[in-house]
Amino acid sequence: MKRLVIVLSSLCTLPLVAFSQPSTSRAYITNFDADIVSVIDVDAMQKIADVKTGKNPHGVAISPDGKLVAVSNEGENTVSVINPATNTVVQTVAVGSHPHQLAFTKDGSTLFVTINAEHRIEVINTSSWQVETSIAVGKNPHIPYPSPDKQVMYVTSEGENKIVVVDVASRKATGEIPVFGWPRIISMTPDGQTLYLTIRWLNGTVKIDTTTQKVTAWLPLTQTHRFPSEGKASHGIGLAPDGTHLYITSQVLNSVAVIDVATNSVVREIPVGQDPNWVDFTSDGKFAVVSNTASNDASIIDIASGKVIKTLATGKAPKRLAVGNVVLK
Repeated sequence: MKRLVIVLSSLCTLPLVAFSQPSTSRAYITNFDADIVSVIDVDAMQKIADVKTGKNPHGVAISPDGKLVAVSNEGENTVSVINPATNTVVQTVAVGSHPHQLAFTKDGSTLFVTINAEHRIEVINTSSWQVETSIAVGKNPHIPYPSPDKQVMYVTSEGENKIVVVDVASRKATGEIPVFGWPRIISMTPDGQTLYLTIRWLNGTVKIDTTTQKVTAWLPLTQTHRFPSEGKASHGIGLAPDGTHLYITSQVLNSVAVIDVATNSVVREIPVGQDPNWVDFTSDGKFAVVSNTASNDASIIDIASGKVIKTLATGKAPKRLAVGNVVLK
């Protein structure tokens, strides 16, 4: 399949140049207890590879140009860099203790990695593959989430029940949003005005106004009589590419709830595998992919019908996943 890929250059200020390169939509799923990343060709709806990484792969992110996939290895304090054209690890970067999720900056020149046990973010230069600097962001940072314009990184601090606002350009923390609970995963509206956050023990999400930096509402999902003793309730969360519907994984119901953001109401509940951890979408908005940690598989959801149309085996304990168009040349 031929798709248009835009390559962003951080080395010059020339206008962006668009050209055609072989690419395809793929999902990269970290398997925490198998030390591999499963690669799914979403177009073909099949698993095509398992890539050996470091111990306990946790977070995963695809570079903006689709030429790299970064994976944090929590069990050995490294980041593996995968070439999607060959499905091989081409770089391994040493980082601090217990790296969690990671995120590329807009031009792909740097990679932000949360270092959970050392209460900071490490910033990796993707040319030298060296850690350039670190940013203090409160206790036990978990998720770095870039704003739609990529100028701000929102970082969840599990140990201090807050979100830390980091300016990407200056690499400094510029604000904090108290969330009154153990923050988990973030998603945002395309205009950057509303942030959705899952919180431990809450089966649902809270809404945050990013201008006032305050929680404004909560959107609870269907409750269950089975108390989530480990705090596993809702976890993965993502806004569909068209910005109209929010998808939330429920680890207590083994389903994905679909919320109409205009009415704040649940319009559909989609059964998936056991202990659904993460959700992400193809860029055309046709499919969502969900990792199911306890059943060791991934569900592919057809967005139009709201149904699972394919279930694929992964490795053991699939956690994070990233879906994107990757370059195969």
